[in-house]
Amino acid sequence: MDRLIIIHFGEIWLKGKNRKRFVDRLERNIKTALSGESYERVANERDRFVLHLRADSDMGRISGRLGKVFGISWFGSGVVVDTEPKAIIGAAKALVGKSEVRVEAHRADKGISFTSRELVGMFLDEARSGRMRLDRDSEKVLKVSMKGERTFMTFGREEGPNGLPVGSSGRAVVLLSGGIDSPVASYYAMKRGLEPVYLHVHGFESGDAPELEKIRETVAHLCAHSGRARMYVVPYHVFQGRALGVPKSYELVLFKRFLYRLAERVAKREGADCIVTGESLGQVASQTVQNLDATAHGIGAFIMRPLVGMDKQEIVDKAKEIGTFKLSIRKYRDVCSIGSHEAETRAKRERLKGFYNKSGMTKALSETMKRAKVIEIAAMGHQSESVK
Repeated sequence: MDRLIIIHFGEIWLKGKNRKRFVDRLERNIKTALSGESYERVANERDRFVLHLRADSDMGRISGRLGKVFGISWFGSGVVVDTEPKAIIGAAKALVGKSEVRVEAHRADKGISFTSRELVGMFLDEARSGRMRLDRDSEKVLKVSMKGERTFMTFGREEGPNGLPVGSSGRAVVLLSGGIDSPVASYYAMKRGLEPVYLHVHGFESGDAPELEKIRETVAHLCAHSGRARMYVVPYHVFQGRALGVPKSYELVLFKRFLYRLAERVAKREGADCIVTGESLGQVASQTVQNLDATAHGIGAFIMRPLVGMDKQEIVDKAKEIGTFKLSIRKYRDVCSIGSHEAETRAKRERLKGFYNKSGMTKALSETMKRAKVIEIAAMGHQSESVK
C-alpha cells in the first residue's frame, strides 16, 4: 500500500470562481515548503491534495513543514482506493492496524451503490467478528470520503494553520524591528495571504554587523511560512543627522513618518500592495490615535496594522506560540526604541510635515535607500544570500 499524506484546505472553498488561483498558489507553496524533502509527487485532487511519499520519506519532518503552510486546514496519513466495500475495508484495516478507532464515512456521489451508513455497518460486522476494533467514543478517527470511483481515507489528524496561501493576496512591506510585536504582525499578514518583504533600520556601522544576526534569524524563522523572503537593511544615521534640529518631543513621530516613506519606496520597487506594522493602539507614545493619524497622513500606500486591537500580553502569547518570542527578547540595540520623557502624544499633521520638510528628509530617504543592503533569506537550514 502506497504511503500517502492527504491534505485538506479550508476557506479557499469560499473563493468561488477565483478558487483555482488560490489552490494553485497553495500547491506551489506546499512544494516550496517541502524543498529538499524526499517524496514522489503532489497530486491535486480538486478538493484536497495527495502527497505521495517514498520509502525514505521522513514523515516527521514533512509533517512539521506542512503544519506551517498557510491555507492548509488539516492533514493525515491516508490511502486512496477503489470505491468498493472489500477494497475500502481491506485498506482501512491495513491503515489503522490494531488501533481502536471511530469511523466517519461520507458519500459525496449519490450514484455509489451503497450509502455511508451501509459502509459503517460493514465496519461493524468486521468489529463483531474481531477483525477490527471500533469505538464510537475513540479520539482516533478513520475518515472515509467516497467520491465517485475513488475513496480517500485518512487516519489521524494534524492541524494546519488555516488562512490563505502566502502570496495569494499580494505583497507587503513589513516594518520589522528587533522587538516582539512586528514578527507577530508579519505572521498575521502572511496568514491572510500577503507575501512579506522586510524592511529593518539598524544603528550599526554597516548592514553586515554581526549584531544583525538576530534580525536575520527572526526572518529565517518566519520563512517557514513563506519559503523565502527579501529583507532591506538600511542605516539609521542618515535620518539621525537630519533630525538634529527637530524638538526631541517630535523625534519619535518624525522617525515613524520617515519609516513609512521608506516603506513606500521599497513597496514601489518590489511591487508591494501595502505596508504592515506591529503597531497596537495606545501601546507606546507613537501609537496614540493622533500620532498614528499624523505620521500616516499623506502616505500613498495602504497601512495594515494586524495588532491594532491586541494588548501586550496577547501579542507576547502569540509570539511564544509561533516561536519568535525568544528571538525577539535577545539583547539588541533597536533604533525603534527611540524615546523621550517628553515624547509628543498628540502630534499635529502640519507641524510634523513642517519638521519633515525643513530637516530635508526627502533627501535623507534617497541617501538611505542608496545605502540599503538587500538580502534574500530562506527558512532555517537553507542558505541566505546578499543581493546588494
